[in-house]
Parts: sequence; C-alpha cells; structure tokens
Amino acid sequence: MQDQFEHNMANENSDVKNKADPISEEFRLEYSPFYRLTQVESAYRQKMEGILKSVGMDLPRWRVLMILREKSPSTVSEIANRAAMKLSTMTKVTQRLEKEGYVSLSRSKQDARSTDVSSTEKGEEAVVRIRQVASKIYRQATQDLTAEDIRRLNSTLRTLEDSLQ
Repeated sequence: MQDQFEHNMANENSDVKNKADPISEEFRLEYSPFYRLTQVESAYRQKMEGILKSVGMDLPRWRVLMILREKSPSTVSEIANRAAMKLSTMTKVTQRLEKEGYVSLSRSKQDARSTDVSSTEKGEEAVVRIRQVASKIYRQATQDLTAEDIRRLNSTLRTLEDSLQ
C-alpha cells in the first residue's frame, strides 16, 4: 500500500499541496497531511491500547506517567496541556492514578488553586514496564525510518502545530 502511494505521489503532474487543500477541485483525501496524521494516530492508538492492556495500563494513564517521568511534580493543568487532554478528563485520570498508588496529589506550593501530581515509587516501577512494551510499537513503526527521517518528521509536525496555534 505504501509503495502504491509513493508511486502515485512520484507520478503526479499537478501540485500535491493543491490536491491536499479541501477547496481545490483536485482535492483528494489521501494527499491531506491531516488525514494521514489521523490514520497514523488511530493505528498507533490501537496498537498501544492492546500492548498497554497486557501490563494493566491504558493510554491516558500511560501519558500521565510518561509526562511525570520527565517532570515530577507537575500540575494537573501542565499534564493536561502536554497530553492534549481536557482538564476535567485529566483530573479524573490523575485521581484514578492516585487511588491505584501510581501518583500522589497535593496542593501546589506555588499556586494554592493548582494540584501538583508526583510520581510514586509504584508509578516509577510501572514506567519501566510500560517503556519496555511501548518500545516494541515504536520500533515497529520506525523500522524503515532513519534518525534523519525522524528529525525531519518532528520538525515538520512542530511547524504544523505552530501554524495552527
């Protein structure tokens, strides 16, 4: 399927950027980077949900624990922003993680209106297991990409995100 798409892209005589623009008479969904992003995200989510289930985890809780791995404590708002989730949803996720012993919640010392979320020892141990299984999906998804491909992809995605902000 990838080879056919690459073949079609290489043999196009018209402007691919124009074909990706929904207003264009030549618009074709397969040329839309946003359609592609949605397809990739959906495939990734399905794979991750299956593999995370095998270690008793799910995507929202995994996101929180991975964010806390980089910065613990973090406020619920910071985590929601980084995870691209609604604050109300993130509040529920962090409360669930607290009940399960993966995180602790406390009033922020900087802002009493905020709640700090800190990883516990159990949370840190879970991250080790989660990273091992998540690595399998990452390696599968990137097996045909070089380090430069990943750098360029991340740069392009940052550019798209910045343009939409």
